[in-house]
Parts: sequence; structure tokens; C-alpha cells
Amino acid sequence: MSNVIWNYLDKREATVSALKDYHDMQFIIDDHQNQVHKIKEKMIHLQSPNVGSLPGGTFNDNATESRLISNITKLDKVNERYQVARDYFEWFEPAWQQLTDEEQFILDSCYRVPNQSLNQGLTLLMNKYFIAKTTAYNKKNKALDHLTLLLYGSHH
Repeated sequence: MSNVIWNYLDKREATVSALKDYHDMQFIIDDHQNQVHKIKEKMIHLQSPNVGSLPGGTFNDNATESRLISNITKLDKVNERYQVARDYFEWFEPAWQQLTDEEQFILDSCYRVPNQSLNQGLTLLMNKYFIAKTTAYNKKNKALDHLTLLLYGSHH
């Protein structure tokens, strides 16, 4: 049954999304220890209740427990995002490494440069290889199809 689902997935568009997610996944990996450290610091420095003072109208004797639970939940989410990023790289990197240097350059130029449009990427290709836009577009499609094949086993 699950094989039928693959027939309806737009694998090329999924590959484009994977390319665009690369920097975000790398950031999650790189920033993971920092995020864990911040959360653990908050957990260590939880304020203890004021024992000697009279409780005010907003006194919550479970405030420390609530903050602790909140930070544990945040830590779980950070660790979950980190695991997703690790899984992404275990899946994506072997396929990426099988591409030629030229294919990597083409896909980087078209999809992985932050805040750059596809047209700007195609212009980079046109200038580097001294080719027409249609040829640049065809090179991009060929490289994208190759990566899609490596990631999903087909590009249709």
C-alpha cells in the first residue's frame, strides 16, 4: 500500500525543498549544543519560592514545577529537531556526494544560495558557462533530475 503513495509524490519538487532546507538543517545541527545549554541553564537557575514572605494574590506554588516542565518540553523539541536534521543529512549527503562538482555548483547556484531567486541562479550559470538561458535551465533540470533519482530512485 505505501508504494502507491510514491506515485503521487512530486519528487522533483520534494528535491527542491530538500535543497532549500539544507542551510536550516545545518543551522539546527550547529546550534543544537547552544540551545541545549540555554535551556539547561534556565532549569538550573529556577527561582525557589519565597518561604518567608506572605503569598500575594498571584502566588503560584507550582510555578517552579511549571517552569521546569516547560523547559523539559522545550528541550525535547530541540532534541527532536536535532534528530530530524541528523536524519536529513544521513539521507541527503550520500546522494549529494554522488553528484559531479558541476552538478553541485549548478544546484547550489539555483537553489541553495540564501535569498536568491532561480532566475538569479540561472544568470550565474549563464555567466560562468557562457550559455543561453535555455541551456542553463536544461543544465539545472538535468542536475535536479540526477539528484532526485539519487534521493528517491526516480524523478517522476
